[in-house]
Amino acid sequence: MRYGGILDLSTVDFPKKLCTVVFFVGCPFRCPYCQNHRLFSGGIEVKPEEIAKKIRDNYLVEGVCLTGGEPLLQDLEELSSLVKMLKDYGLAVKLDTNGYYPEKLEKLIGLLDYIAMDFKAAPEKYARVTGRNDSAEKVLRSLKIIVDSDVDYEIRTTVVPTITDEDDLLKMGEILSSYNVKRYVLQRFRNEDTYDPKFRDITPYPKDFYYNVGKRLKKFIPEVVVRYEGEEVL
Repeated sequence: MRYGGILDLSTVDFPKKLCTVVFFVGCPFRCPYCQNHRLFSGGIEVKPEEIAKKIRDNYLVEGVCLTGGEPLLQDLEELSSLVKMLKDYGLAVKLDTNGYYPEKLEKLIGLLDYIAMDFKAAPEKYARVTGRNDSAEKVLRSLKIIVDSDVDYEIRTTVVPTITDEDDLLKMGEILSSYNVKRYVLQRFRNEDTYDPKFRDITPYPKDFYYNVGKRLKKFIPEVVVRYEGEEVL
């Protein structure tokens, strides 16, 4: 497994749980506003048991968030082994994913307690945002797998000016509604240290934008959450 490090304690990466965050290296996307671009490459090779042991020794945490990069880029057998070890330690496991690997997701999902999947843009913009022509198709396949499962989840969009506007979000909300998505999260774009330096000069939407569009999205989706300064359910 290509491993980029651990954040020992987090109160924000796993809803309602104090967790450890495990960062994996590698991502198939090249989103220009990404702040984790240093995880595109590098890291070190480790065995699942090495990661599990580091976490087992932290008696404060209730859960583990697997993030990146893209965790599903890792070897599926090793990733499954890690999840099983963590579950054996009595820890809940959350997966952050961009949705590009639906086949792997379908095989792993039964082991997970929570999934957060990115829905980055309106489908017609997906290739431009991610750099992958087949990304929208694969993400929608992953969306169906998640919604049809028994695993708790959220679908989330980092709302980036020049990529996503109010009309895009309403269109995305209708798509999510057609898949029976129950929880949709709008996240504030942060312009610090983005992969594409030009995005560091883009001003995030004001807080009111998120609330106004979030209330309109409530027509489509039962639970809409704004993460701007903390988390608020609309």
